[in-house]
Amino acid sequence: MTYYCTTSDVSDRLGLDSGQRTRATSRINSAIRRSTVDIDQEFRYYGRDTPSRETAETTLDGAHAAGTTTIDVASGGAFGVPGNGNVDGDSFAWTGKAGNQLTGVTGLSADHASGVTVQQGEMAHILREVCADIAAAYYLEDEAVFQTGGGFEDGGLRSNVLRERGLGNLRRLAHLGTVD
Repeated sequence: MTYYCTTSDVSDRLGLDSGQRTRATSRINSAIRRSTVDIDQEFRYYGRDTPSRETAETTLDGAHAAGTTTIDVASGGAFGVPGNGNVDGDSFAWTGKAGNQLTGVTGLSADHASGVTVQQGEMAHILREVCADIAAAYYLEDEAVFQTGGGFEDGGLRSNVLRERGLGNLRRLAHLGTVD
């Protein structure tokens, strides 16, 4: 199973320092697995393929300017042809691939520095944010139950806001099936 976000994404959303992050890793990973299942189920509900099959990730190999037609990546092996993706959130499409180079690129609208993230799947960057919101909500709810004996007094409001934001964005993406 491909997970849509990382422990670091969720920890940042929760505002955890490195010590707290280390202590909470297993609970955060559990929340990430649960949010990934939610994402896949929501896409299936709308009759769409789960986006986990569309996700590959690497980094840019060199700086690239807006409008470029070729993108050099550190490792292009997992990228399909043709494809859609994003560079640091900037959506683009490509028609070919030669080794670690995506060719026939259209739609790159900004300049990007070497080393920034390149993802296959135009929604990968959005799904990462959605996953982090939902997983952080699960984490806060679980912590509230453990710390207060079943209530949501600690973190309940914050988890509700994160959950509603994440699920609202997820429903829109699953319904539309694309970000374009």
